Amino acid sequence: TGVQTCALPIFGKNVRIHSSCIVVGIENISIGDNVRIDGFNSIIAAGGYLNLGSHIHIASHCYIGASAGVTMEDFSGLAYGIKIHSGSDDYSGEYLTNSTIPSKYKNCKSGPVHLGRHVIIGSNTVILPDVDIPIGCSVGALSMVTKSLDAWGVYCGCPVRRLKDRSQKLLEIEKTFLSDMEHMND
Repeated sequence: TGVQTCALPIFGKNVRIHSSCIVVGIENISIGDNVRIDGFNSIIAAGGYLNLGSHIHIASHCYIGASAGVTMEDFSGLAYGIKIHSGSDDYSGEYLTNSTIPSKYKNCKSGPVHLGRHVIIGSNTVILPDVDIPIGCSVGALSMVTKSLDAWGVYCGCPVRRLKDRSQKLLEIEKTFLSDMEHMND
């Protein structure tokens, strides 16, 4: 996933964003169809990008820091209170920290965050920079994702660890759902 920005925001059909959301860098955001973003979220895409596919739900009180890019593919979702950081300060004490300090005094880690199709993230989970959560992963509540995961796993913990495989039956249900949606639009 490379840096992808838009000259204007691109919004699909049936996009609902609650009026209490804080959105910065709207010109760097693209949103597919059937997306719901609940209240009291902060979405910061200044200097980066946020690409949301279709059939995505972002519950209340989430933070998406997309300075190095965040992508959520179709059918992915964030439960209440998720924090996604595509950039982070160095906490070692070897450098200065916080956004009031010029870059030459800091050692920020940054990298895009990617959530694949059918990824679901549980409440109050934190996702750090440069992480790929591929197709079919589920991450349990109160987890911390510090590194990329393997597809079709159920993960939980701080830091996360794989607990078991996740069922792929939802791919069959997706096909039926999309077929039914096409017939409704005929």
